[in-house]
Amino acid sequence: PCLPIGFSAVHSLDIVTLRTREGAKVLSLVLWTDCPSWTSHSATAGYLVDIESETLVAPAAWYAPGFCSMAAPLVGQRVPGAREACLKAMAAHDASELEWLTCVGWDAMITDQGPLFFEGNVGAQRAPRRATLTPELANGFRRWMTTRGIPESISQ
Repeated sequence: PCLPIGFSAVHSLDIVTLRTREGAKVLSLVLWTDCPSWTSHSATAGYLVDIESETLVAPAAWYAPGFCSMAAPLVGQRVPGAREACLKAMAAHDASELEWLTCVGWDAMITDQGPLFFEGNVGAQRAPRRATLTPELANGFRRWMTTRGIPESISQ
């Protein structure tokens, strides 16, 4: 299998990149999994992924009401290839000559050959939900953005 045991064969990496003066940065990475059908749109579980460690760190219970009470048995598991996928998403965003394309949502999956991208979309609709979930999360998000090279004046 492409991912460790415990993940469903149908899954999707949801990578959101944001253009900055220093180049594209990853705003968030979510793994959608536990898909009972052939499409990741049937996902019954979502997890935030730490890019550096390629580890599932928290359930995406904030995403939508259907995920509020999801079980999260995969927290702590690794997602090999997640970092490579993010690097490729940033490179693709940087290669875009569309100056107005400030935020891109990338859909990819991990295969035996590495990350495979199946689309990139204008990501403006995804960014607010990731950035301003609650005042506490928004403040934490702003602090996190400064660790990614995005000045605090831009993230406010």
